[in-house]
This record gives sequence, C-alpha cells and structure tokens, in this order.
Amino acid sequence: MFKIFNKPHPFIFNTYSIVIPGMAAFLIILLLAPFQFQEIEILQRSLYALLIALFVSASIFFTVKLLQKLFPAFMKEDNWTIGREVLLFLMVIFLIVLGIFASIFFTYTGNESIVQLFLKTTFFTVCISFFPIVILVLFEQYRQQKIQFNRAQKLTETLKAENEKLQSETIQYAISANQIQLKAENGKVALQLFPSEIICLQSDGNYVDVFYEVDKVVTKKLIRNRLKNLEETLTTSNFFRCHHRFMVNGNYITKVEGNARNLELTLRGIEFKIPVSRAKVKDVSSFLQTLKKSS
Repeated sequence: MFKIFNKPHPFIFNTYSIVIPGMAAFLIILLLAPFQFQEIEILQRSLYALLIALFVSASIFFTVKLLQKLFPAFMKEDNWTIGREVLLFLMVIFLIVLGIFASIFFTYTGNESIVQLFLKTTFFTVCISFFPIVILVLFEQYRQQKIQFNRAQKLTETLKAENEKLQSETIQYAISANQIQLKAENGKVALQLFPSEIICLQSDGNYVDVFYEVDKVVTKKLIRNRLKNLEETLTTSNFFRCHHRFMVNGNYITKVEGNARNLELTLRGIEFKIPVSRAKVKDVSSFLQTLKKSS
C-alpha cells in the first residue's frame, strides 16, 4: 500500500481543477437531488446548488494556494505522489465539511446533537464529493496524457528530421573536438573520451555510471564521483541534465515518449528509457532546438 502512495503522480492545478468540481457538485444537487434535496423546490434548490458549487471551487483554490505558500517543499511538483494527491483531496473535503457544517449549525432548528449533525453533514458531503473528484481525476489524467503525447510526438518528429544529420556529423565532430577527462573523486582520470562518444551518465549516490560508445561498441564505466561534479566537465551544448540522476548527450536521443506523469527519452545504444524530470519537461524542446541549430 505504501508503495502505491509513493508512486509519482502529476500535480495538476489549473482552471479545470477549480471549475469542474464546482460544476459537478451543482449538477448533482440540482438534477439528481440526493438525500433531502428532492424535498426543496427547484428555485431554492438551484440557489443551494450554486452556493455549494461556489464554496467547493473556492475551497479547492484557497487550500492549494495556502499549502503552496506555507509548505512549498511539500507542494513541489517534482515530489508529487499519489499519496499527496489523496491527502490534498481529503484536506479539501474536510474544509468543505467544516464550511457546510458551520452554515447548517447556525440555522439548524432540529433535535439532533452537534455530533450527529456533524457526522450526517460529513456523510452527505463525502458522498456528493465522490463523483466530482472522480470526474476531475479522470478528466485531468486524460488531458495531461493528451498534452504529453502531443508534446512527445512533436519532439520525436524533430528528432527524426535531424537524427541522420546528427549521426553523419558525429565522426567529424569527434575529430575536431578535444577529449574530455572524467575524473574520480580522488582526482585521478577514470575515462578520457571525445564528447561525441559519451551517451549518458547515470547517478547513484556517490557513484556515476558513464555509458559511452567507441567503434560502435557501447560500454559502461563506474566512476566514484557525483554527477554534479562531472556535469561541470561536460560544458558543450550537446549535453542536457534531464533528471537529477541522468545527463544525456542529445545526439543519441532517437525518440521522446510521454504519459500523464512524465516524458521519457530513448537513446541509441541504451536499452532502458531515460526519465525527464517534471521540472525539465519544458526545457527539452528548447534543448532540442538549440541542438538542431548547433548542428
């Protein structure tokens, strides 16, 4: 269960995140009239539905904005997970429950105790909120999936147009460029390669795996050092830090794929896909354009 909650999840907060739950709550109360709403006349029910819809939308907006201001580290997009998404929804629902309970409490004339009234309000609110939340999640997932797919398709088309040109110029680039010395933590040279021979670097704490290609043979070398230190050596425009654990050579990118969570890069000679950090997604397009111009 904890593994599921720790899985990455896209943090999506836009106009739809505010409007859709409010509209869904309005239509549910007005048309379906759950619980005791069917006993209220249509005009009065419409007013109740509108007020509740506005309160739902306002609760979502101010909850997210307040959390972003008070807990910026918790609300950081790169760290967003399924568990945090669920927690955010629970917090919003709790605030909605408190608001509705407060409005009912000051006008309530029945015989129920405060506890019974609160539990009843919570039950009704959770039941009504369930469908707007499901609708919102499905809509946002579909929309994000479509955005990422279109972005990946566009980037892949750019790569296809330039890939042959980049590969044909690799040999010439290798001859003209100076070799780079990749040093270990103790200062000793662990690898000496042309920039064009380096495919990517993968960090694992104090160690970095360097994937490189010489005479069409891909090799992996483990170096005791941090990726941040090696990054300072790779100063040419061909290299891109796409993730906190990965740095890639743009000349080896053959395909860009995307889903609702993130983008992934396919590199020539590498079997696994390279993730793109959510904070770096917008930079991929600019990097490829720069790479295209420099070629």
